[in-house]
Amino acid sequence: MCTQNCIKRPIFSLVMAAILLTLIAACGGSDPEELEIPIKLENGSLTPATIQVKQGDMVTLKIDTEEAGEFHLHGYDIEMDVPAGVPTDLFVLADITGRFKITFHAAAEDEHEDGDDEHDDDDEEEIEIGILEVNPR
Repeated sequence: MCTQNCIKRPIFSLVMAAILLTLIAACGGSDPEELEIPIKLENGSLTPATIQVKQGDMVTLKIDTEEAGEFHLHGYDIEMDVPAGVPTDLFVLADITGRFKITFHAAAEDEHEDGDDEHDDDDEEEIEIGILEVNPR
């Protein structure tokens, strides 16, 4: 003879399984995306200051800057020279999660006061301008 508990347990188990599957599907890993993110460097500030993407995304940072120099994405160790006033694309496969500094090195003057065409790397100032935040998928 079966009591009411014999019927309630399987129904409860099915309801809980359905809820669990719904939660997994809602949180679950979407496919990586190809993203184009316009960023602007003006007066030493990056807009947006924090760029958020998900792991696996193919990201194109569309850089617009008023000053020539070098962008450096720390952690990924990507460096790129960017001219002033000419939009430039920086490609990143966001395969490492975390928060990564974006720095800018202003272009050195072509010629120092002593007439030497070479520049000393110590003369270049590195400024932190933003963050790339790569979240788990």
